[in-house]
This record gives sequence, structure tokens and C-alpha cells, in this order.
Amino acid sequence: MTVTKARTEQPVFEIGGQRYAPGDRVRFPNAGMPSNQTRIYEITEAGPGGITAEADGCRYQLSRGDIAAIGIVHADTK
Repeated sequence: MTVTKARTEQPVFEIGGQRYAPGDRVRFPNAGMPSNQTRIYEITEAGPGGITAEADGCRYQLSRGDIAAIGIVHADTK
């Protein structure tokens, strides 16, 4: 008898060929205000339709359309 360990995958959000998962630190380079463009957000939830991100004690739920408009990059990407 062979026992196979179940594979658990972390939910991810994919856009523009990049994958984003809970725990990733990101920026939104096209956000409306300059301070929001440079602020670092941490993804707390991710799925095919969007993400939830937190920064400075505030939580933001962003849809795929929101992210397409404001852009998203890993915080270590310039």
C-alpha cells in the first residue's frame, strides 16, 4: 500500500505573468496618491479574483480590475 501525502497549495493571485501570495510585500505604482505608490503593503489573502492587503493598520480588498488600474509589483522590484 502506498500512502501519498496530500499536497496543499497556497492560494495565489496572478497578473502580468507574476504570482502574488499571502505574505508577499507589494507596492501599487499607479495608485492615485504618491504616498500610496511608495507604501509597502503585505498581502494577507489571495485568490484568482484579487487580494487583501494591509498597510499601516488598514486593510484593503482589491479586485482584479482594481489591481489592473493601480498596478502591482513586489516591494523589492524597482
